[in-house]
Amino acid sequence: MDTILAAFIASAIGQMEVLIYNLRNFDKLSKDLPLPKGLDMEDTRHRIMLSQCIKHHSSIIRYVSMIEEAFSLASALQFMLSAMVLCLVGVQFLSIENPAGHPMQIMWMAIYLTCMLIEVFILCWFGNELVWKSHELRQAAFDSPWIGLKPKTRKYVILFMERCKRPLRVTAGKIFTLSLETYTVLINWSYKAFAVMTNMKN
Repeated sequence: MDTILAAFIASAIGQMEVLIYNLRNFDKLSKDLPLPKGLDMEDTRHRIMLSQCIKHHSSIIRYVSMIEEAFSLASALQFMLSAMVLCLVGVQFLSIENPAGHPMQIMWMAIYLTCMLIEVFILCWFGNELVWKSHELRQAAFDSPWIGLKPKTRKYVILFMERCKRPLRVTAGKIFTLSLETYTVLINWSYKAFAVMTNMKN
């Protein structure tokens, strides 16, 4: 599930990079658009290109919504289980009376703990990249050569920037966003639970 979700998010990020390129170069790309006779005007080409960018953005939004709908509950369960596993591994480590006499057991526990941390980190990293690409998308629209356009065409860019104010994100169970900030929170939760278990044991 982890690699599939990460791959889907990476696909969305790739589409956003394409859209960012199209936005920053829409004036050049619009020159290649075929238009019927009588409509071979630069402003018309710009409007068509910008409307295609808006439609592309709408498709990306729907795609991310589908990803979240499919994986939201599963990722939330995984986060909770990962926090529990991190705590239990820590408690098990403390339960070893003579750590120096069990080097292999400690090594396997350390490897398992590292794998769990990396597994969750990958999801959070891709989710974080998605959020940052959303912010970059709005900046790309602002950086595009839209100042010199006609007022009616400029409205397309303004509309797009307004839509980009809310960044795209994938949440776990509609509770928290997959991001590096969430990863830090998960580690903190695990440590706090580990500290409570340690105190109860003592």
